[in-house]
Amino acid sequence: MKIVSSKWGPLAYELNAAGKLTALEFTTHEPTEEAPEWLRDLMLRVEQTGFQEADREHVEMKGTSFQQDVWDALLTIPYGETRTYKQIAEQIGRPKAVRAVGQALNRNPLPILFPCHRVIGSSGKLVGFAGGLSEKQRLLEFEMKK
Repeated sequence: MKIVSSKWGPLAYELNAAGKLTALEFTTHEPTEEAPEWLRDLMLRVEQTGFQEADREHVEMKGTSFQQDVWDALLTIPYGETRTYKQIAEQIGRPKAVRAVGQALNRNPLPILFPCHRVIGSSGKLVGFAGGLSEKQRLLEFEMKK
């Protein structure tokens, strides 16, 4: 994985043999290089207008059809807003699969682009985030300031 700096902090990313983005995640390691222009452009576009269908040409996410449904549901959460695990489960037509939604979010290989930090517990509390709850809080606060 290559480590680059971003406005969210250091990010690790990985490309497959076809040059598609297969991982983009938070890291505590120091950046080793600048993010390539195409990656900076992609992240800026996603922040401004959300992940678009045309952006799929740049990424490859491997997962089950259930995981894909959960990850796609993340794209419907507007910037600066949240949804609960239960709401996501209901949205994808699997209302009893709340825990499975959490597991799918934990396996999200592109959490910057498919914003799993926007999913919270039914009580409104921050729960479950691979990058840690303090990172989840930081990201939500960052979005709400815009």
